Parts: sequence; structure tokens; C-alpha cells
Amino acid sequence: MHVFLLSGLRFTAWPEMLSYPYLRNNGYLLYKDMIHPYPPILTMALSMVYKLFGYKLIVLKVFTWLIILANDVLIFLIVKKMVNSERWAAISVFFYVLVQPFLEGNQLWFDLAIVPLILLSTYHILQKRYLWSGLLLGVAILTKQTAGLYLVFGILYIAYRERSLKKLLNFTAGPIILFLVLVLRLITEGALAGFFNWTLIYPLTWWSKFPGYVQMALTRREIAIIGLLFVPLALLIVKLKKELLKDTNSLLLILCVFVSLVLVYPRFSFFHLQLSIAFCAILYGVFLSKFKFPYVLCTLYFVLIAVFIVKPAIGDWQKETRFWENEEIKAAEIITNNTQPDDLVYLLGPQSSLYVFSGRLPPKPWTDNYIWYLEIPGIQEEIIKRWNSNKPEIVFTSRIQEGGWYDLGTYRPQKIVDWIKYENIQISILK
Repeated sequence: MHVFLLSGLRFTAWPEMLSYPYLRNNGYLLYKDMIHPYPPILTMALSMVYKLFGYKLIVLKVFTWLIILANDVLIFLIVKKMVNSERWAAISVFFYVLVQPFLEGNQLWFDLAIVPLILLSTYHILQKRYLWSGLLLGVAILTKQTAGLYLVFGILYIAYRERSLKKLLNFTAGPIILFLVLVLRLITEGALAGFFNWTLIYPLTWWSKFPGYVQMALTRREIAIIGLLFVPLALLIVKLKKELLKDTNSLLLILCVFVSLVLVYPRFSFFHLQLSIAFCAILYGVFLSKFKFPYVLCTLYFVLIAVFIVKPAIGDWQKETRFWENEEIKAAEIITNNTQPDDLVYLLGPQSSLYVFSGRLPPKPWTDNYIWYLEIPGIQEEIIKRWNSNKPEIVFTSRIQEGGWYDLGTYRPQKIVDWIKYENIQISILK
């Protein structure tokens, strides 16, 4: 059922899920030859998958759907472990299947990639397998750095539950070893400073200062959906009350939900909320198992989900894949027809998956056209300095859209634009 819904709903193929692994497969070092603001695990995994199966839409879809199906299995296992009931475990999975695809779930992004890792880490914590839990959490952190909050939370939770230094060391050993291996690799590539700058320092010190980066305003429908998702959580807390501190398994899951909400900042959307949706599905089964008349509650809840979540999203049924539409394919053909295979091409505005579609490469270092990357002092100057020895033969741009100077589709890095004009590099507009 889950695959049926995913295959019917519109899929979003984010350009970075193609361009990042494509450039890596063509010898571009992360953090040195390209701006890559996330840890390397997902890009490395995708680069290997594309090497084996090619840069095809079905490859990206299947990779994404396998992650989501893994979430189904893990939700079942966690609920079964919590309440010792396959019935409530199956109902939790049904909740997830009914909600997840319709809340921007049919797409691959770093937030989705960490879900099975954190769920499996949680499952091992429930079984007191702290070494495996920490190791999986380490992989999650090297997929998206904000997952590090779960490491802090896990340390506090194990300290409260076990009061054992040995078990704390078991839990932290995996992340420490993985991080040291990554650091050694980055040192050999000369990319250590770039890694810390783009994954930690710049996001924490610069990005929120730029207009348009923080987007946390919610519509009434989004607020209603969030309220609907978290009703079981609120009722479970009320039900347990003073017993909550003694019921460490339920306490663990409730705290996991709150941590997952923090990870949504600074840009709210439901595809950033995928981890919360998975934990809400788990809590749904746990919640029903503790209440009288659970089937009445279950039926009422699914009716509300159908009205507020499923019905509005039906309009996306069988729509063309976002960012992989005919318009993108035609733009890639223009690039291919107007350049030679060895020409360096820079896209100033158009989405980065056009590099993949056209089979062309940008000059090193490559950057996407985001204000929070390029308005950090010194970044444009450093890019221009390195471009002097490998200039692009042609720059493809798009017509500037209406909006603030900082908006996507409108923003143009002034120093880079001035350098392109000064060097008399050909500029072509993709219609």
C-alpha cells in the first residue's frame, strides 16, 4: 500500500540529490571543490548507487522508497517492543502509511535519510544495546549534522536510566570512532577546514542573518495538521502523568518527538518533519494500547486524517516529477547542443541537476546560487581566485524572477557577475 501511494503521488527530485553525487563521481572533493553544507554519508551512498545503476529517475525513486519501507518495518518493531502487540504495531504502521506520503514524504532529502538510522538507534536503546545504538546514531550525524542533538539527549537519557560510565562509553564510542575516521580522510584531502566551515561554523554564525533563510511561518492548515499529529502525544502525557518518569520507554519516545521538532528549525516544511511523523506514528500505537475504546478513537482519528491530510494532497496524483520535468530536459539539451563535452559550464540561477542531464561540469570550486553561501565575507573572492585558473567557457543563466534581491530565482552574486563580465565570458539565457 505504501509503495502504491508513493508511486502514484508526485515525486520531488531535489537537484542536490543528483548534482552532489554527480560531482563527487567526477573527482570533485566535498568541502574543497564544491560547497557541500552537509556531512558526507548520503552523498557518498548516492554516488555509489548512481555508479552502479546510472543517473535515472527510477534509481532515485527506488532508493527513496526503500528508506521509507525500512521506516515501516522499524516502526512495527519498536511498537511491538513497547506494547508487546502486533495488532497495535500494525495500526501504527498503517498510520504512517496513510500520513507520510501526503505530507511531502515522496522525496529524498537529508531529513528523510536519517529517519531509519535514528529509529534503529532508538530500537537498540530500548533493548539496552548501547554500542549499536551509538554507532547508528554516529552514521545519522554524518548524514545530517543536526542529528547530533540526539547524541546529547542519548547521553543524558542513559545517564539517568543506567547511571553507568561503562554504558555511556559504549554509547559514545561509535560516533567518536566514525568522526575520527572522517577527520583523517578530510586531512588527506585538504578539506578539513571546509568541512567545519560549511557544516558547523557558517550555519551557526552567518546563515540566519540573511533574509529569507529562516522561514518558520505556518499556515492555518499546517498548524491544524501539526495539532492533529500531536494529539496522541498530548493525551499520552496526560494519561501517564506521574508514571512517566518511571516508564522510561515511553519517556524515551516522547523526548524523541520533542527533539525531532527542534530539528525542523530554521525552515519549516513537512519534508523537514519526517522524523517527527515517524515518532508520532509510534506513539499512536502506544497511545491506543493504553486507552479504553481504542477502536472508536482509531476510527475517528483516521477520518480526520483523511479530511485534513489525504484529501487536499490528492491533487498531486500522477503529476510529473518535480525538477525532472520536460522543461528541465529541454534546458539540458540546449546546454548540450551549445557546448563541447570538455567545456566548463557554470549555471548562474538554473537548478544544478542540469549538470547531470547535460553531462557537463562546472569550474572548481562549484557553488549553488544561494545568498547564505555567497554573501559570507570572502567567499565570492575565494571562488573567483580559483576560477582564474579554470574559467568557465560559458555561463548559462535564467531570467530574474520577481521578488526580493535575496530570493531564490532572483539572487545574483554581484562580485561573481562582475568578474564574468570583466572576463568577457559568454552568457546565455535559458528560456
